[in-house]
Amino acid sequence: MAFLNGKAKQRVSVIIPAYNEAMSIRSVISDCKAFGDEIIVVDDGSTDDTTEIAEKSGAVAVRNEKNLGVTKATRRGIEAARGDIIITMDADGQHDPSDIPNLIKPIIEEEGDVVLGVRDEIPHRSERMINALAGLKARCSDTGTGFRAMRASVAKKMELRGTCLCGTFFLEALKQGARVVEVSIKTKPRLHGERKMKTRHIKQFFYVVRALIL
Repeated sequence: MAFLNGKAKQRVSVIIPAYNEAMSIRSVISDCKAFGDEIIVVDDGSTDDTTEIAEKSGAVAVRNEKNLGVTKATRRGIEAARGDIIITMDADGQHDPSDIPNLIKPIIEEEGDVVLGVRDEIPHRSERMINALAGLKARCSDTGTGFRAMRASVAKKMELRGTCLCGTFFLEALKQGARVVEVSIKTKPRLHGERKMKTRHIKQFFYVVRALIL
């Protein structure tokens, strides 16, 4: 479906980075179909059937031969996207695709260039620390959200650095001069398994510091 902005159609690409999400990706894709013109799953070196299930479910599957991390997977999805508006969301079922119309509304109405989906709470202390650090540049309620909307013209210029996009995505958008808007979103428990946090936020802290001073 294409969302209208006056007489111009705005095509929407939904990018879903995924790593070993064979148990949840079918449901996520199914729920996205009503809200996007194309759905791109970036399989980041999964050892399960994520790619095969994504393709059978109607998504375009792009596969990394090895696990490169969510930042590079998102970058590859943005490069592949053909839409005017790009959505990024998680593959674990925590995000509700029915929030997509609210996310893209500020872009359609020319009120913003990047829209961040703000969660009711930021669950991890490390995320809250990064959020506070990035907030030294400009106020932001949730710089670690994975549910975002952006103009393709903005997204395709972004370098995207770091072990994840917490903090750095927001700061790079500001550096580009993008108008950043916040919209409240709903979150749900993961469909299967536990979130893969590991130690990436420790390294990400230093990427955020670098983004602040450069």
